[in-house]
Amino acid sequence: MVGSLGVENTRLKEENDQLLDEVSEAKREMAKKEKDFPGLAAAWVEENKAEAARVMTATPEATMESFRFLYQEPEEKKLITAIGSFRFKSGQKKDRIASHRVLLKRDPDFSAASYGLAPIPEEEPTPPFPLD
Repeated sequence: MVGSLGVENTRLKEENDQLLDEVSEAKREMAKKEKDFPGLAAAWVEENKAEAARVMTATPEATMESFRFLYQEPEEKKLITAIGSFRFKSGQKKDRIASHRVLLKRDPDFSAASYGLAPIPEEEPTPPFPLD
């Protein structure tokens, strides 16, 4: 009986050692996956931009959450601001020409400076990215 307990004890120790090795290996694999995940995610987004954009803009809430996240990074903040500003600036030349024309009809001595208005831009703004 004592001999069989020693054999059983040895077998259980070996099984325990094997399980500990498997747990250690699983932990190493998980650590590697966690380390590699950001790079893999970035590569996936690079290859699947349309799908990523669809997910990021699926609902107004998802869009706002995506932009809030992007806006935390300095370069993305500049790009988002440039895109928003371009949309805002795009109609300014036409709008200012129209408002200046109305004011000139009302006041023949009209000048933008005398009214404290911004001058009419020389040209339309350039988009921050190619418009294809």
